[in-house]
Amino acid sequence: MALQEAIQVAIAKGWDKVVFETDSCTLVGQISDRSSGISEFSVIVSSIKFMLALFFNFEVKFVRRQVNMAAHLIARTTCSWLSRHVFEICPTCIESFLINDIS
Repeated sequence: MALQEAIQVAIAKGWDKVVFETDSCTLVGQISDRSSGISEFSVIVSSIKFMLALFFNFEVKFVRRQVNMAAHLIARTTCSWLSRHVFEICPTCIESFLINDIS
């Protein structure tokens, strides 16, 4: 659902070339698969496939969690939040990570 929403945000903002990174190998595999199912997950994947077909410069790539610590930190942090968040600037959890990582 996060990828689906991220694609919708990119479309709404008028971005024309975006690489979406995910640590879900299952999701990337399902997006690449030509078949479809009837589960809730399959319906979401079908919606993602439809949007990606309309925007040829959008790409979804698998990135190991260990390599993409920024996304992992955001995902872990948001588990404790009660409502959705859209970040227009770098979240403090990522700023702290980057500062500690550079030093």
